Amino acid sequence: MSESNLQSHLNSSKHRALDVTCCGRECTVGFVSRSAMILHLEAGTCVSGLNRRAVDDNARRLDRRNVITRSADDIVRRYAADGSFNADTLRCNLCRETFGTRRALEQHLASPRHRDKMYFCPYNSCQVHFSTLSALCQHIESKRCGVRRLTSVKKILKRIIVQMGRQTSTDDESN
Repeated sequence: MSESNLQSHLNSSKHRALDVTCCGRECTVGFVSRSAMILHLEAGTCVSGLNRRAVDDNARRLDRRNVITRSADDIVRRYAADGSFNADTLRCNLCRETFGTRRALEQHLASPRHRDKMYFCPYNSCQVHFSTLSALCQHIESKRCGVRRLTSVKKILKRIIVQMGRQTSTDDESN
């Protein structure tokens, strides 16, 4: 077992308490880390109805100074265009994977697989980019760089999580 695999195992729920409670309304699920809780939201498995779109929208709206997010002008939205279709299949023009329905293709295009990396580590010597907030949080929790010490990062992550705890997916759709 590699050192990295051992650390992952030791940081799993087998060895750590589930002391991070989901911020979603009426959700009482516990997690070993903030990144695991955010992944739960991004996956759309929270009873609050929050999902990756809500997480991203909150992050973009609350991170006005772009501490951890790229400017909205830099983000590209991808969708299934008419050119993605032919008589037999629906094909992703980015990776050539085929799908049985337009909805499946659109879900694929909306997944992190082809997403622009809107999140980044603001630590000067790092600057790694991520497709999801949970991935950025995993990076922060890994202590690979000094980003954990940046007060601005702690503040914006706290603001995003607090805001998500105040809303449900239906609140987000009405905005």
